[in-house]
Amino acid sequence: MSARDRFSKLGGIALETVGSLLLVLAFYWLFMVFLYALFPSGTPLKEMLANRAEELPVKDGAGRRPEAALKSLVRDVRFRRGNSVAWEGAREGMLLYNNDAVQTFDRSGATLSFAPSDRLTVGSNSLVLVTRLNEKVEGEPRAYRVQVEGELKGSLSDEKRLRLEIATAGHLARVASGAARFRVTPNGNASSLAVYAGEVRVQGRDGIVRVPAYHGITLRKGVAAGPAVPLPEAPSLKSDKLLYRFRLLPPKVRFSWSGKAGEYHFQLARDPSFKSLVLDKKLAAPELVTGTLDAGSYFWRVSGVMEAREGFFSRTGRCDLLQLLKPPELKVDFPPESAAAGNLTLTGDVEPGARVFVNGVEVSGAEDGAFAHDLTLKSGVNLIRVEAVDQAGNASYASRVIYGTGAGQQGR
Repeated sequence: MSARDRFSKLGGIALETVGSLLLVLAFYWLFMVFLYALFPSGTPLKEMLANRAEELPVKDGAGRRPEAALKSLVRDVRFRRGNSVAWEGAREGMLLYNNDAVQTFDRSGATLSFAPSDRLTVGSNSLVLVTRLNEKVEGEPRAYRVQVEGELKGSLSDEKRLRLEIATAGHLARVASGAARFRVTPNGNASSLAVYAGEVRVQGRDGIVRVPAYHGITLRKGVAAGPAVPLPEAPSLKSDKLLYRFRLLPPKVRFSWSGKAGEYHFQLARDPSFKSLVLDKKLAAPELVTGTLDAGSYFWRVSGVMEAREGFFSRTGRCDLLQLLKPPELKVDFPPESAAAGNLTLTGDVEPGARVFVNGVEVSGAEDGAFAHDLTLKSGVNLIRVEAVDQAGNASYASRVIYGTGAGQQGR
């Protein structure tokens, strides 16, 4: 084959290669145009989910208008649609519609989010039914009636996006427009309502009973709503900074506060926001003693309760449990092994806070750990033994045998 034929063949191969690449690029461009037409660009999925978590859609795929979303589910939570008699397991983020119901059980709970700052929290062993009162009215704040059997906490913003009324124990309580915080608690065959911010108006036999902030009222079926009474004052902690040191076994920790025998709500948590509760108890005495806490830092608070109406929590206290396994440092300035009999002063340094014993006698020391103790050496053999014990019970020892010389100054 001549050189001209070889060049001609190579040129043909190059043209075929370039043509194939152009054809692939053309197909790729057509494919991308097809994808863009089928799936147009829009809001990223992450932003869509974030917005959905804050704002409820106007209508769902079936044309229904959602009223709230379920958030922060704890343990077993059930729901029932308004057009059904069957209860089903609830899911985080699911939407609730008009006349839907939510039920909780022992140590379970859920939050109903109507708007980013308007929410209701359902406590344990409770049942709520949400009814929209102005479903067909446009341009006004949404109005709801929430029927409650059990415990319910509410927090409404000042944006006035919704109007709320609570039906419990045969009474109707309307939350005044604006920012509000309240709590409904079961109290035997009654319900107690506590208002922490805003105002709630209860329909009474002789008119409206106003329940302002820092007040509460007890509601009983068939009994006229009584006057609002102030909520219990926040207890004062006797010590808001507790420190316990221990070696092996956890110590007995005592939490105490001001007040007489009554009813208190005590909370102990690992975090200052009390999201990770370690203890959550109702108590009859103004103290709690426990010996089951692990080493670490804790935060605690307590509130007063009267007829199930809970007042504000006290200031937050802190409790630190330190496990010490290392013996305290001990340094003793012993005299030489042979010293003149008579009086001498033994000095040394120990870890601050530790107790010092010289030959079984406790010696007082300075805050920095320095100590001094007067001794009398007798003629002959003397054993000096020093012991340091820290607050957790760890001990360090130091000893030396000193030979006393000179009979004229022999101690007795």
